[in-house]
Amino acid sequence: MQSRFITAGILKDETDVVLAYELKEAEFRLDLHVIPRKALSKELFDKLSTDWVSGGEFEFPEGTELINPDINADSILPDQIKSDKTGEIRHKQNEWAVQLLTNKLWESYLIELDKLKKRAAELAHYDKSLFDDAKSYWERVLEHKKERNITQERLDKIKEDVNAIFEQLKTFRKTESAEFEKGSNGVREQIVEKLNQIKAKADEKANFKALHDEIKALQNEYRSQRLLKSDETTVRKAYDDAFHYISEQRNKYFSDKFESRISGLKDVISKMEKGLERDRKDLDYFTKKAESPRIQSLELQLLKVRLRQIKETITSKEDKLKDIHKTLDSILKQASKSNKAEKGAKDTDKPEPQAEGTTENAVSGEQTEAPAPEAATDAPAEQ
Repeated sequence: MQSRFITAGILKDETDVVLAYELKEAEFRLDLHVIPRKALSKELFDKLSTDWVSGGEFEFPEGTELINPDINADSILPDQIKSDKTGEIRHKQNEWAVQLLTNKLWESYLIELDKLKKRAAELAHYDKSLFDDAKSYWERVLEHKKERNITQERLDKIKEDVNAIFEQLKTFRKTESAEFEKGSNGVREQIVEKLNQIKAKADEKANFKALHDEIKALQNEYRSQRLLKSDETTVRKAYDDAFHYISEQRNKYFSDKFESRISGLKDVISKMEKGLERDRKDLDYFTKKAESPRIQSLELQLLKVRLRQIKETITSKEDKLKDIHKTLDSILKQASKSNKAEKGAKDTDKPEPQAEGTTENAVSGEQTEAPAPEAATDAPAEQ
């Protein structure tokens, strides 16, 4: 992540300035150097925008003012300064705020992990409370993975340590591993069988969208199930195959010349609406989480930044979705006119399928992955 950033600004007295932001990650601080533009020659400006931004040394000219904006404020752009790059500044502020708060948050998680490892090192027999604490800790880590608050490198390190704790506990509970494997295999067989039944319906010229919804409903039904890695891979492939098969059957059945474009736009709308639905669920989830009396202050600050990002994302997606709907309406009108022209040319009473009916029965073709297992190891939950 780049820790330095420059942009242009204007003071209230209309003086042009260069804003040089620098994130001091170790000090949990943000420096803003406000440099009069006239104090920078072309050579100095080039050095600032290349060498300094890349991490090099730079001696700021006389007249430079140093400000320390609050990175958790509404904006890191001081009130007395205007800039036409507020979007870029806000984007960088959000990026830095997430980074700083995430680092601080994970310091506390690593301290908690050290305590768990110490208890495991002193273990002489099976300890249910340690199992529950380690399991709860890992589930909270996975929450942050889902919220994209943790890098893969950090996750791998934590996963390695948590796995070591589970390995010590597994020596006392080997039989439950076999039970978990049996249950996972059973769930896999159930899902694959139900997907085969749905695929069989596609040969009956059924409503393809309804079949797509059946697969989605099946995913939701089993979303909370934990699976072995091999079973999870098999289930994911079965879902992908089912989506692909239904899409192929749909394409064979519908051959309208506008189908490809209409279906494509429907796909985009479907995915964007699903994305919006996920964003709104995230917004509701984070809002409720922020109201929890058990939340830590650092987590609350991080959630506020997340909420701001999600709101901006929702607004952007809604605007794009309106434009796509306009394009789709235009294409549907063209398809309707084309169908009427073909009917007149053929001089027949046989009705032509309407474009709207065609697209209503079309699946989106999205290949949604099956949910991944939610445990660090194959160790089952305590019964």
